[in-house]
Amino acid sequence: MAMFGGAPKEFLESDFPEPEVIDPRSVPSLRWGILGAGDIAEVFADTVSKNTTQQIVAVASKTTGKGASFAARFGIPRTYTRYEDLVADEDVDAVYVATLPHTHKADALLAIAAGKHVLIEKPTALLADDAEEIYSAARTAGVFAMEAMWSRYLPQASILRQLVSSGAIGDIGVLQADFGQDNRTIDRLWIPGQSSIMHDMGIYPLSFAQMLLGDPVSISATGSLHEGTSEEFASAVLEYDSGARAVITVSGKAHLPTLASISGTLGVVLVDGPFFVPTGLELRPALYNAHGPRWDHTGPIQGHAGLCYQVDHFAHYVSQGLSQSPLHTHHDTVSVMRTGEEIRRQLGVHVG
Repeated sequence: MAMFGGAPKEFLESDFPEPEVIDPRSVPSLRWGILGAGDIAEVFADTVSKNTTQQIVAVASKTTGKGASFAARFGIPRTYTRYEDLVADEDVDAVYVATLPHTHKADALLAIAAGKHVLIEKPTALLADDAEEIYSAARTAGVFAMEAMWSRYLPQASILRQLVSSGAIGDIGVLQADFGQDNRTIDRLWIPGQSSIMHDMGIYPLSFAQMLLGDPVSISATGSLHEGTSEEFASAVLEYDSGARAVITVSGKAHLPTLASISGTLGVVLVDGPFFVPTGLELRPALYNAHGPRWDHTGPIQGHAGLCYQVDHFAHYVSQGLSQSPLHTHHDTVSVMRTGEEIRRQLGVHVG
């Protein structure tokens, strides 16, 4: 039981605020072009076509035949083998950059220069300075630009933000989040200058912490390297002006529970794993071995189909004439990247 006004009180299901979700029918139907036709582009195209009113009108792939096959599968009318041709298409309003991380900067800048709004698959770039350059270019061009950190737009993220900001669980003391998979056979994650587990997996717990606690004032990290060049395991403690701490664990060689929790003076919120997909929450009193009510994500949008929520927000923000997402600003994106860079530096990775 949590203490309110000196009297004990159990949390109830009604203590969960209603998630703020955008009705897909309430936003303009933008015409989208996709750069890249890999796995994440397929997930994106599938959920956008099934769960939103957005239109995918073009796809570009530099791999012979891949774009045509992708277009046929998802009913996309136009295909290109040159990215320059897609971004020049006057029927394209917005571009989803779904290419490999080390090409995100060039691909995003290409779309921005063509006057297109851009949704850039995470990470925006491999370096924070490059991300700043992308967002500066977008603001100068007067187009909307956003990193595809889709977990920020899930219904559960809205509930978490409301619980924390309202003081329902008191002052935050500790946030914990982890993400680990045995990805040793995925070569692209271990090639310096192309990606890393901090870019691919660590970005999720870091963004989760940034969403609820802001920017850290102190970072202390330890871990190990893969073949002396890239991080394979990292554990970091982030400290904040409020006195809160975030404990982040990331592994590219071992499976972790992929859970998250936020512990306050009045209560604890546990996020089921994987914490960054549509899942469930438990609200517990700040008492030893206590349990409390649950909120569970229900309905047909499960797993990575949750990418559709960010697209509805994107279209809404474009209709408002915004340059960036209020739920995940350019500053937020760059801050997360700088935190990841500092963790990597402390582990001995050459950054930049």
